[in-house]
Amino acid sequence: MTLLAGSVLAMALATTLFVCGHFLMSHPLRGPLQRLVGAKAFPGVYAVIVGIGLAWMIFAHSRAPYVALWGDPIWARHLLLLIMIPSTLLVVIGNGTPSPGTAGAEKKPFDYADGLGIHAIVRHPGLWGFALWALGHMIANGDAATVILTGGIALLAFGGMVGIDARKSRDFPETYPAFVAHTSNIPFAAMLDGRTRFNFAKLGLRRLAIAIVVYVVLLFGHGWFIGRSALPL
Repeated sequence: MTLLAGSVLAMALATTLFVCGHFLMSHPLRGPLQRLVGAKAFPGVYAVIVGIGLAWMIFAHSRAPYVALWGDPIWARHLLLLIMIPSTLLVVIGNGTPSPGTAGAEKKPFDYADGLGIHAIVRHPGLWGFALWALGHMIANGDAATVILTGGIALLAFGGMVGIDARKSRDFPETYPAFVAHTSNIPFAAMLDGRTRFNFAKLGLRRLAIAIVVYVVLLFGHGWFIGRSALPL
């Protein structure tokens, strides 16, 4: 069982499978796998393999021994509450706003007139949200297993931004370069250098309201979902 769970090594192996599975199937193995199983079946195969990696990673983390690196200082738990505000907003609003960076929406018309909503802030808001989640939880939970898990997710998020831009610029040359030109992977950079401006109307009040509700649910339901309160009491 040591290689499956119950050790820091198992945690590292599970995280490696999860992260590498994403990268390999999203980039070098994407074309060969699509030709092998068919374009329609590929998303299902992708989901199964990544799902196995995710399940193993969660299981390994739940069984891993606690090896303190910097522990869980109370100030870091307060900081995490703040970090989770933009994290939740970016994930919920970003995933709820179709763009050329969204799978399946690459060829759909995208309106750059009068500025942008969440994408004026950053090109891949969902990935940035997950990266903030990972970095915030890494700071607030300084044990070896959690650092490995969150480090893997942060690597996947930041690497995913670069990989998506490279692949979609190549596969969708008619639409994706315009999206890149009006946005940035560095938060607020596209607004600061004048490539776009923030339009609150395009953010969407409904998306904003859902994000606030999700944050409140995560805040007060964390103990029920995860088994540990998010409130630094």
